[in-house]
Amino acid sequence: MVVKFDAIVSIDLINDFVTGKLGHPKFQKVVNTTRELIERSGRLAVLVQDSHSKGDPEIRVWGAHAMEGEKGSETVPELKGKAQVIRKHTYDAFFNTNLEDILVKEGAKRVVFCGVVTDICIIHSVASAFFRGFRPIIVDECTDSYSPDEKKRALEYMRKNYGAKIISITDILPK
Repeated sequence: MVVKFDAIVSIDLINDFVTGKLGHPKFQKVVNTTRELIERSGRLAVLVQDSHSKGDPEIRVWGAHAMEGEKGSETVPELKGKAQVIRKHTYDAFFNTNLEDILVKEGAKRVVFCGVVTDICIIHSVASAFFRGFRPIIVDECTDSYSPDEKKRALEYMRKNYGAKIISITDILPK
């Protein structure tokens, strides 16, 4: 089964979340699989990335991370130049960004979500996409969380509450 889609939204594949302050070695696999998806699909791709200032609410919860203008908020090297970059200041990729405008302008309805962390920024962004009328798709190998149980819980929640299709990379990129 090949799942059709219109656009890719990659969330927080930045230095701080892959190799930096909040990074985890397993997130490198998400970077590699997302890069393959972007390169092979030929679809519109947008990299939505944390870029914080001192007053942002997340700083109270997670401490300083992905600070605007610092290396931690930059795109990981593997994805540099692969897609348009949008900066976000909250968990939600749509809140106070122009992501919705870009997707609507391109006629995108079925949107693949990739990135980290599944149970934080991905789940909030998928909810926001659903509320805006987009049909979310999550490629399992293109997302991850700090805990396998939290990832599983988040994927099930998005499937149940937002109608998100949870698929494998082989469902979207045939071998």
